[in-house]
Amino acid sequence: MHFHGPVETTTFTLRTAAAETKVDCGFEPHAVAVGPEDETVWGALAFDDVGGSAAGPGVVGVRFWVAPERRGKRLAAAMLRAAAPSVFASGARRIEARPPVRAQAAIRAAMQAGFRPDGGVARAGAWDGTEALMLGLLPGDGPGPAPRTLPDLPGGTLDDGTIALRPLAPEDFEAHLRHRSDPEVYAGAALPLPPSREEAREVCEWRAAVDWLRGRSALMVIDDGAGYQGTIGLYDVAPIVGTGMIGYDLRPGARGRGYATRAVTLVRRWAFDEVGLGRVWAGTDVHNTASQAVLRRAGFRLEGVERGGLPTLAGRRRDTLLWASLNGG
Repeated sequence: MHFHGPVETTTFTLRTAAAETKVDCGFEPHAVAVGPEDETVWGALAFDDVGGSAAGPGVVGVRFWVAPERRGKRLAAAMLRAAAPSVFASGARRIEARPPVRAQAAIRAAMQAGFRPDGGVARAGAWDGTEALMLGLLPGDGPGPAPRTLPDLPGGTLDDGTIALRPLAPEDFEAHLRHRSDPEVYAGAALPLPPSREEAREVCEWRAAVDWLRGRSALMVIDDGAGYQGTIGLYDVAPIVGTGMIGYDLRPGARGRGYATRAVTLVRRWAFDEVGLGRVWAGTDVHNTASQAVLRRAGFRLEGVERGGLPTLAGRRRDTLLWASLNGG
């Protein structure tokens, strides 16, 4: 066991769990958080050796739980922050959390405590046997929150009064599947194929959210007040060089209303002002004049032809036009 308490905070005490401590958390706790008034257990932590050597522990895994009535108060992040110094003092070089990819609150709690999503998605790696997002904390990382390449949208949406952009969510599954299964939509995709039902469900239930937290892409729904009208995303984000790609699609019935131009303008502004990018770019098929017009209206300039930029189902590659917009230029 790698925790040696107690640790007093302004709101709770984190201490070693006594042998007689009974907590309905699904694991045997090594440490529990109790409130200042009584012995009520607010939360629990457990630790295990993930990797080490005869010289001492190397990687220590942590699992955490918060009582239902205490959730939404950032207790999990506070417990992780309180326990980390003791775990590192025991000789650990890295603390690792492996929450299920569908447990967005748990992932956010770990990141709030300074854990960084640096290990990718591990099949059957979570504490419930499902896919896990691997997050790690090193001694020099500090108490958090972990740095984010892609911040949350301010207020949860980007809105210009006509359309609103919001993160793709599990409840969008049926609309998203219908949309991406429309030949008029997937014909313009990078690889012109519809997704399987399971692929669409995975994207809505967790992959889009996890990729956003990892800083890989930000996929949003275009909503005009009547519901899902299409999607737009910021992809291939490269923070070191300050670039990212915008991609978008609208359902056929929503085209011709200026929604795509509005959506590109909103994402372009967010990419520059909130993400801090210096250049955003987009690619269009050489024959897709409608998409080219969208980018022109949104302030993008044509830079040239990318020969063989995209694949085709026949095995040949098709040329694309490359467009870009600079921050401040």
